[in-house]
Amino acid sequence: MPYQTDERLKSYLDTNQLHREQMCRAILAIDKRFTDVQPRHPRGGPDGGRDIEAIYRESQLTFGAVGFVNQANDSEEQKKKIKEKFDSDLSSAVSSDNRPSGFVFFTNINLTIGEKELLIDKAKKKQILFCEILDRERLRITLDSPDGFAIRFQYLSISLSEEEQASFFARWGDDIQSVISTGFQRIENTLNRVLFLQEYTNPISHLTLSFELDRRYPGEEIGHFRLFCSLYLKESKHNILSLLFGSSDKSNRIRKEINRDLAQQKAGIKFGICGGQWQQITNIEDHESIIDQEEEKYQCVGTFTSIGRGEVDFIAISYSEDSLFRLMPGLILRDFDESMFLPFVNKSLADKITAIHIYSNGYKLQEIGNKEFYIDNSDFNPNIPVEFTTEELIDPWVRIRPNKSSIFHIDFFEETPKRLFVPTQLDNKQE
Repeated sequence: MPYQTDERLKSYLDTNQLHREQMCRAILAIDKRFTDVQPRHPRGGPDGGRDIEAIYRESQLTFGAVGFVNQANDSEEQKKKIKEKFDSDLSSAVSSDNRPSGFVFFTNINLTIGEKELLIDKAKKKQILFCEILDRERLRITLDSPDGFAIRFQYLSISLSEEEQASFFARWGDDIQSVISTGFQRIENTLNRVLFLQEYTNPISHLTLSFELDRRYPGEEIGHFRLFCSLYLKESKHNILSLLFGSSDKSNRIRKEINRDLAQQKAGIKFGICGGQWQQITNIEDHESIIDQEEEKYQCVGTFTSIGRGEVDFIAISYSEDSLFRLMPGLILRDFDESMFLPFVNKSLADKITAIHIYSNGYKLQEIGNKEFYIDNSDFNPNIPVEFTTEELIDPWVRIRPNKSSIFHIDFFEETPKRLFVPTQLDNKQE
């Protein structure tokens, strides 16, 4: 193999100056003493004695020049030609406006130690602080090392032996795997982003906040609960300024058509759940007057009741626009971009919450852990259009706030929501 590399360096790249320069640049780039290795003319052409530019030891500007001959045989005539090429390239380099501190010369002629020392002395006399000659033997040694196998294969078409393959992958296997994995991950992330941006223009079926508790509780231990959320859109959509949605115990609490004497209803999540959703509506003409109102006014757009729960580890509240027929335009997922929201809850329940998960249209929009929020115990009146008894309100309202802000945000620019399922491919069973 050393013999084959030596022979290829002599003549394989005859007349192909571009590949000669690219090979030498690649060789210099794997030398850890050099950084920012760049070609002066990536496609070849006049270069003023500097085929390559690099930084030596992180501070010294270095020029590199390539002096190859066709059918190299190390004759005195060829050596004389290469020495003249060195002198010419060195003179051009030091006369440059941006004078280098270092000079590296590549050649496919083998030079003796004495011949290389004479060339280096010439460089030092012209105030070059660092000069190195990479003759054919120096190039061969680099190309026949694990760091140089890929360069040798690319430019000299020399395949790796089994021993060299083992040595190459022992040296670079982990790095190659990392590059491959990173590349595929970037592609997958980009495709996920494109898919979300396509699907976030769909009408919403629901927006759900799922509150995870610190453990599974019996329904009796939860007892009475109140869990609501206000969400403010970045801008009015279909005259909707904000949303209010949530749930509580006592299944008849919100139903107006039946007896709503709360004292006669069994309290606690175990015996029944009710919920509702409201919209703050405005017309464009009275937008400012609505904003200036001290008390927000909501219009009820849906209620629900359900049976109780014997065990509780999650409590979810939703704003839903899912219906059999869509009779008029509604909100789309994109409308929630840059929106703000704030949950409020009775204190005994708030103390049990360990995370908040937000979902919509088959996507997980956010996950907020307990290290990212705190319980705001200051007094306030949420003005929820739902009736609660004096005894229930002994367990006071509190707000859940983010640690670094006063209110939570939904921002589709910072993160791409996670799609929760992958559609299956339809098989044509008739073929």
